[in-house]
Amino acid sequence: MIAGNGNGTHRPTAREPHPAGPGNLDRDARDRASNGYERALAAANGSPGHIRPGDDFRTRAAHAGDDTAASVRPLTAPIYQGSVYAFDDPDDFAAAHGADPPRPTYSRAGLPNTSQLERAVADLEGGEDAVATASGMAAISTTFLALLGAGDHVVASSDCYSDTAALLGEGLGRFGVEASFVNTCDPEAMTRALTPRTRLVWVETISNPAMKLCDLAALATRAHRGGALLCVDNTFATPALCRPLEHGADLVIHSATKFLGGHHDLTAGVVVGRAELAARLRRCAYLFGPTLGAMDAWLALRGIRTLAPRMAWTSETALTVARFLDGHPMVAAVRYPGLPGGWQDDLARTLLPDGGGGMLAFDVAGGREAADRLLREVRLIPFAPSLGGTSTTAAYPPHDWGGPSGSDGATIRLSIGLEAARDLITDLDQGLAAVARAANPAGVSA
Repeated sequence: MIAGNGNGTHRPTAREPHPAGPGNLDRDARDRASNGYERALAAANGSPGHIRPGDDFRTRAAHAGDDTAASVRPLTAPIYQGSVYAFDDPDDFAAAHGADPPRPTYSRAGLPNTSQLERAVADLEGGEDAVATASGMAAISTTFLALLGAGDHVVASSDCYSDTAALLGEGLGRFGVEASFVNTCDPEAMTRALTPRTRLVWVETISNPAMKLCDLAALATRAHRGGALLCVDNTFATPALCRPLEHGADLVIHSATKFLGGHHDLTAGVVVGRAELAARLRRCAYLFGPTLGAMDAWLALRGIRTLAPRMAWTSETALTVARFLDGHPMVAAVRYPGLPGGWQDDLARTLLPDGGGGMLAFDVAGGREAADRLLREVRLIPFAPSLGGTSTTAAYPPHDWGGPSGSDGATIRLSIGLEAARDLITDLDQGLAAVARAANPAGVSA
């Protein structure tokens, strides 16, 4: 982990004069108080926890990152807002870097709340270690910067998140990293794109915004055969629905801003994987400085506590809404993982056995003008350019993605929140009715 056991208290040493006078603790009492603080901080920084590998995911999410080392401890970890730690002896500072786990020294090297979040996400994804960053894009950037160099090659999904594609093309391209964008739904197409210089294959569990799935196990086998790592952005699915490491992935990336945090109130990212890969990312993050603050780390962990019921609820609601839209005459197409009759039904059952998540996309019949009207007519669903929170939101897909041929800019991306399905359907129905009236003001039957 970035941060480990440690404390920021001032402890008396043999060369210090013993304080005297009313209100001062005796030396033993001060030591006991200091040691108690150490134990509390150790609980936040991580010694062996009490979660068992066989526990249900709901149990794991409710306790991930917790520790029972201290006999008395807060059920919710405090926010360690300090950015630097003081040391009585320079030797203690030197020893902090070699400690196992390391002791906190400075915010860029990691702090207790960050460490607790890392342990939690690593546990839920089934990884050895994790690195937390200041945003999802910081997690993606750190992965690329740590693992790629001039002359290296990346194979990425042709419908990956637009900012990921822009980073690979505009950002890393300036430093000699080459990227090929292919249909990773076809493992053979991915295999053909591999070269001796390919270091990474980049895919998304559920692509943003096309809502396509990839056969992660097949991609992992082919990537490893070609000497490349498989990196999977698991933001849309979260470990509640899919754990890519179990399918052979090497690294899993999250924008914790979205469903992990789940409340529209933080910005964070996390990368999970093997310890040796995480060590490379951690060193890169230390040098480039995408530091996650204590408050956002605390909020992300707070969100994880309710991840299991939220993802179950949103998956059920999203499927109900997708079925409604799929049967509506003013909707030209619906894309949702596991929608009955979809071309990826079998893969959805394998990859997402516990639900398809809270994201769906649909095309409004009538093109962009009709889509604009729908977004203005709905009352319960605000237009917002992010996703994964408690409120259902609507947006156009990220602008660099053109959508399927013939979509005419009419694709709307829905992020399902915690509202009742019937209320969302009522709102969408009245909005689509307004679109239909505008398209046929005279009410003439087709």
